[in-house]
Amino acid sequence: MAKGCLYALLTVASTATILVTCLAAYLVTGSAGAVLVPVVGLLGVCAFLVARDTMPRDMAPRRALTAEEARRLARERDHVRRTVDFVADPDLTEEQRLTIIDSFIPGRGASRAPYRDRLVLVPELSPSARALLERARAAVMAVYTSRVMRRRLLDGLANEVLLPRQIWEIATLLRLQTDLHEEQERAMRGVVTPELMAVLEPQQEALRRSVASVTARVERLERYARRVQEADAALRAREALDNNDKYRDLLARTDDTEGMRDLEARGAALEETLAESVRVAIDAGRTLSLDRPS
Repeated sequence: MAKGCLYALLTVASTATILVTCLAAYLVTGSAGAVLVPVVGLLGVCAFLVARDTMPRDMAPRRALTAEEARRLARERDHVRRTVDFVADPDLTEEQRLTIIDSFIPGRGASRAPYRDRLVLVPELSPSARALLERARAAVMAVYTSRVMRRRLLDGLANEVLLPRQIWEIATLLRLQTDLHEEQERAMRGVVTPELMAVLEPQQEALRRSVASVTARVERLERYARRVQEADAALRAREALDNNDKYRDLLARTDDTEGMRDLEARGAALEETLAESVRVAIDAGRTLSLDRPS
């Protein structure tokens, strides 16, 4: 408030000074050229004030935050991440993501309007759409928390690039389907005539086909997650197989030659099976790149 009053006073004082200077120059010289420079100066001041007043708040220079303000902002952002359920375009920059997060913090003055097409608010989806999105998220989380993922045994492209893109595309399709479902419900209110149904039935069929396509896409993610879990099981089997030496030693001590041969044969057969489980998981991840928005 005080800063605004100061700007107003400076504006009035500067304008008055320039006008008086222009008038004096004109009276002394009688030449319009003598007042050109002051007039240009006045126009420059006006342009500066207009630019300052019309500059978007998120483009205006900001003062540096104090340490306490920075800590409070970090806590508020963490609170938004925990309590506001949304899916953002993975191509957003970190600064753009923070702007979206800040838009949920009262008093921050950030606007998410420029990013409305790059953000899906999950609570705004229909219940069935939310259920599909949660299935997709659960599948992706199963991949991210797997041991084969932590050991970097899976295709990095599929997991670090394709999976976030899959979730984003699924979320945007579900938002569009939710909007169209609501549109269909509004159209069905009141008297329903054959002419109306002739228009709506092809639209409803298109909507059903899109829902089926997105559902199939989620199921592909779930199958991939299942393959990854099987690869995790293969890793555990591999670790158990490495313990066979202890069991061979046990059988040797008990003089069980037949049991030792059986243990060795089973171990050799399992080697290729375990390696194949990991290869299948990798191939399943690569097939995700063939998906396209429905």
